[in-house]
Amino acid sequence: MSGDDAEQSTENTRKQVMGTELNSVPFLLSAPQVIGLGQCSLDILGQTDVYPELDQKAELDDLLVQGGGPVATALVTLARLGVAVAMVGAVGDDDYGRQIRAGLCDEQVDCSHLREISGESSQVAFIVVDAAGHRNIFWHRGSAFPQWSKQAEALLATDCARILHLDGLHLDAAIPAAQAARQRGVVTVLDAGTFRPGIEELLPLIDHLVVSERFAYAATGAATLEAALPRLRDYAGAEVTVTMGRAGSVSLDGTGQVLKTPAFAVEAVDTTGCGDVFHGSYIYGLLQGWALPRILPFASACAALKTRALGGRTAIPGLDEVEGLLREG
Repeated sequence: MSGDDAEQSTENTRKQVMGTELNSVPFLLSAPQVIGLGQCSLDILGQTDVYPELDQKAELDDLLVQGGGPVATALVTLARLGVAVAMVGAVGDDDYGRQIRAGLCDEQVDCSHLREISGESSQVAFIVVDAAGHRNIFWHRGSAFPQWSKQAEALLATDCARILHLDGLHLDAAIPAAQAARQRGVVTVLDAGTFRPGIEELLPLIDHLVVSERFAYAATGAATLEAALPRLRDYAGAEVTVTMGRAGSVSLDGTGQVLKTPAFAVEAVDTTGCGDVFHGSYIYGLLQGWALPRILPFASACAALKTRALGGRTAIPGLDEVEGLLREG
């Protein structure tokens, strides 16, 4: 096979798994369909009626210690929806790291490629949630950073591997991972919350770009989201969705159509992790071969149900709950 023929074959494979044929390929439940590379954290969450001013105290009505992180929580969402997943990341050899790993293993996330690095520290976040469900997050990145290795790349080589999910924080690992995925016809999804220097090199390797409003404006300099969407697609050549919290989301599909999806009206206890759950359920829709008009309400419903309890993972729903909310409208 010539170099041009091989390149065309890879591109045809990538297009196939981005479309309705994605779910028609048989897979083994024991091998991961989705590989996540990125952050995993330990979240320490407290709930209070009123957020205190500087130099004041506030009693916490509830306290919870739970695993978190954008990619890690997206994988937990997928696992609860019945998808086999694997985490590529790093923790320190500290108690935080041990709790992070235990939380993922309890959720049936494959942690074979979650490295424990001696002498390094794990990511940890302190989160305070008020009575309206809003939260402030204070986080420490830690010093244990993920790497993309030949061993991790082997996950993409299996017949089951369909999607690589990234958060773009550690670009030195994310870029070679996305390059490897592109070469093997594995679909890439990026959760981008903050526009960081160097991410321009990653964006052209992304098939589904799902970003925050803050990222959309910073990346494009646009005055409106409607103006930002085509500029984001010019960056990545991808289907683009911008999440807006309680205002829902706005997307630009592969045909250039703008889709506006409202959020479900729920009485939120805690919005921590809503975006992570949205990404996980968005990926679930891709695995089913759904188009964006079906994926987006499903992801919105999952994120809404997540807000029912304190913590990014406590109330992540199962498939029956999501389908029930969608039926109710």
